[in-house]
Amino acid sequence: MIKTINTQLPSPTEIDGKINAQEIVLNEGKVLPVCYRCAQVPKNGLYDGFRVEGMFFCSDCQHELFTAEQDSPEYQEFLCLVKGLLF
Repeated sequence: MIKTINTQLPSPTEIDGKINAQEIVLNEGKVLPVCYRCAQVPKNGLYDGFRVEGMFFCSDCQHELFTAEQDSPEYQEFLCLVKGLLF
């Protein structure tokens, strides 16, 4: 799944105390990946994760996968996701 982010910035009057101006990120017309597992856009784009059969996994989910115990629910979730992609 790939999505683009709207590149329009709100006017200074629209930015209130809830939104930090540093959190607004322009994508400069680039297509950004969305993690297949957590549905988040990684900060470093395509360089912040890995792809399996055209689906993208972010580096945070990758770290969870590689550090999960085989009997844990997280590992089983990944196993089902990857099996669904491959078979």
